[in-house]
Amino acid sequence: MFLLLNSDIVQKQIRSFQFTADIIDTIGQRFGEIVLPIPKSKSIRDKYIKQTRDALYKRVVGKAFIKHCPKIIESVLLNNNINALEEFFKQSIDEIAENISTETITSEFGEFETFWISSKDISDLIYLPKYYDPSIKEELDKLGSSCYLKTMGEMYEEGMIEYHTGDEIGKMAYGTGDIPFIRTSDFSNWEIKHDPKQGISEEVYMQYKDKEDVAENDILLVRDGTYLVGSSCLITKYDVKSLYCGGLYKIRVKNESLLDPYLFLGLLNSYIVKRQIRTKQFTRDVIDTIGNRIDEVIIPIPKSAEIRKSISNAIKGVIDSRIKAREYISELSNKITTSDFAAIE
Repeated sequence: MFLLLNSDIVQKQIRSFQFTADIIDTIGQRFGEIVLPIPKSKSIRDKYIKQTRDALYKRVVGKAFIKHCPKIIESVLLNNNINALEEFFKQSIDEIAENISTETITSEFGEFETFWISSKDISDLIYLPKYYDPSIKEELDKLGSSCYLKTMGEMYEEGMIEYHTGDEIGKMAYGTGDIPFIRTSDFSNWEIKHDPKQGISEEVYMQYKDKEDVAENDILLVRDGTYLVGSSCLITKYDVKSLYCGGLYKIRVKNESLLDPYLFLGLLNSYIVKRQIRTKQFTRDVIDTIGNRIDEVIIPIPKSAEIRKSISNAIKGVIDSRIKAREYISELSNKITTSDFAAIE
């Protein structure tokens, strides 16, 4: 059923039944008119069921790791060992489901507390208490013995990374083609959604292509928004032909001697980094933004080459397996409705 609903022929039917109701579209009761092309051969059906289940299993395990990642990376950094990584991947799918993290995005904001601060420590006339959260400094001090503590600004100046914001191409360009225009809501679980909301034409793409210079293994980080600020994803080979909006930072690792893109993505998703981003997230008009305060965010890079490599390998493994499974499911969903459906391996 899952494969059939995602096949081209069924999706085309759904679009043809999609009518506008007031300000939104709906398929309504026409859902019952959809025709599903179910293979008559039981052996073929069983083969597709097994292969889809296996691919979805990889997606689920990867998603569970992403959900646990802030806590796992935090444990690795604080304990200066990879036990938390190893323990996660030893679990069965049932154990992962039983132990799935129930923490919400509010965990990134820390706990409310009162504290004193000297007037001489006030920075740039910023009088927001969260900006000076003492628990963050305490944790960074602990990490100082096992990690190199570098601000994003320092890493930029040293040539380790570079980052830029995208462009606002204008709503008139929306819907002019099939090339993705990536916005803050167009990615989740470290990957670009398979069908971004807005597509642009080749002509619009060529106007901004060289300036935006999207490349494989670039990282996108949400700069503007509310709860999405600080969310990140990795550009894969499937996402290179795209543009991104002004509410995103595109970050590129230029010197991989100490930090590669996968390790960097993992560190950006640790609680200590996410909490820093939240303390630097200010309201501007109707939306929040981290703005240029991203320069102040301190990245704790493990001094141990073994730990750096282990984090990088874990992040890469999760991303690769999820993307491979996604593409395989897409292939299955299209082959099941064609004369080639028996040829799937």
